Amino acid sequence: MNEARRRRAAKQDRRDARRALKRRRVTVDDNVLTTAIRSALTGHPLALLQSASSFINMFPGEQLSLADAITALANWQCRESTALLAVVGELLVDDEALRERCRQEVATRRDHLPRWIVGLRHVQVSRAVRRPDVLGDGDTLFIGLVMADSTELTLGAFLDHDFPSLVADMAILAEPLEEAVARQLETNEPATTFVSMDPADARTWIGDGLRLSACLPRFDEWRQALPLAKWVLAQLPAGGCGYQRPEWEEDYLDGLLDGFLSSPAGAPFTDADYRVLLRELWDTGCGDPLRWSASRISGILRSRFLDYDLPLEIVLDAPALLRAFVPFAHGQSGIAQHLTDEAIETINRLGLVYRRQLLASAIEHGDDPWISYPDRAS
Repeated sequence: MNEARRRRAAKQDRRDARRALKRRRVTVDDNVLTTAIRSALTGHPLALLQSASSFINMFPGEQLSLADAITALANWQCRESTALLAVVGELLVDDEALRERCRQEVATRRDHLPRWIVGLRHVQVSRAVRRPDVLGDGDTLFIGLVMADSTELTLGAFLDHDFPSLVADMAILAEPLEEAVARQLETNEPATTFVSMDPADARTWIGDGLRLSACLPRFDEWRQALPLAKWVLAQLPAGGCGYQRPEWEEDYLDGLLDGFLSSPAGAPFTDADYRVLLRELWDTGCGDPLRWSASRISGILRSRFLDYDLPLEIVLDAPALLRAFVPFAHGQSGIAQHLTDEAIETINRLGLVYRRQLLASAIEHGDDPWISYPDRAS
């Protein structure tokens, strides 16, 4: 069975289990649920881990609470329910009472369980690595786990620094960390590589990112994977340092400004207000003045960036200022030309809409756009 087919089969198993349990009354001898769990038990451990994670996330309390569902499982005496109870009990890192209840029920049974389930309390973290995006948009983190039967899993997460370092994407992969790293390097921008990371820091980075993204709308699969991701993080040591936005020395930033404004590209922007505007633009997204992605620029121009301490005609020139500064900055940092081209294309595509929306907003609110520079309306 190839990887795509295996994923489809595992997804169908999880869907069957959810349908069997998400009823007003849980029918514990349901053949669909039995078949789904039995199928998961014969496959890769990730299948049952994902089913248990979905199970935990399935009961918001509107019809049944998770405690009710666990009671139903406890009343269902068979190997399949024992296996699900055992895995659910370990994944409940946020509810110690329910976790202990599952463990106690499993301890009273004599069903034979796979070695990886019995040893869930003793999984080992192989290592944690991260790969910074070449343009500073985010970091890809991988955390490797080794199960009691030597099966290896990898948690992958992408932290988006254009927003407050929230977790924009995550997945649990049925492959060792080294394979996940190799595949990522084959399919993505090769300009950066993975570096080792303190596992405690990895836990904090991803944990903080999950909390920051908790209120965002997510697909069902994201929410269903969340208990499993939290369980993986709980295997890592606590007390790590969170992500810190890069900080720049003022002398360096002043020198960068002076270098740009004294260049041919910066010649049209010598007024002092443009210095202020450029510093404000640097503070967007990842905060790096030398790296500008299409995503970061899109966020600036779609938000109608406006600093009310600056004249409107200066802020209207933000696209022109970015168009001049980005190639200069990328020349300083050695960014590939095709990435610079993508950034410029984004400015060209969104710049006119940005200016029109900014002017429309000023007219709507009765702002006078020509206070400081009446002869230089953009």
